[in-house]
Amino acid sequence: MYKKVLSPRISEVNGAGHVGHNVIPVWLEEGFFEIIRLFNPDLRGKPGDPFLVMANVNIDFMQEIFLGEDVEIVTGVKKVGNASFVLIQQIYQGGKLCARGKPTFVYLDPQSRKSIPIPPPIRRVLEKHVVEA
Repeated sequence: MYKKVLSPRISEVNGAGHVGHNVIPVWLEEGFFEIIRLFNPDLRGKPGDPFLVMANVNIDFMQEIFLGEDVEIVTGVKKVGNASFVLIQQIYQGGKLCARGKPTFVYLDPQSRKSIPIPPPIRRVLEKHVVEA
């Protein structure tokens, strides 16, 4: 399980006085940053290298998030397939679940644009982070 703490910024607050819904996907990306680095450690893909694409993301909004109190993003792996994996992410503020995300990633070959198997060393790391959700 990966954990990351962020502080809401005033620029992320909407007219209703809470963090806007458009901010949550950006925060979820911060939560899976270390997983992206498994596939691309220096974050500089070279032409011809396989890469990850996000094929889908679902977000559930449970309650508002407010300025002035940090949030914690908790990221675990829900499922690892042959060429894809699904994450389960939760955003908490003040110990309360505020949002939940479920992104799906696919590992692709750049020439064929088709999925390819996740390399065994990366698969092993992902499998260590599988959580019951």
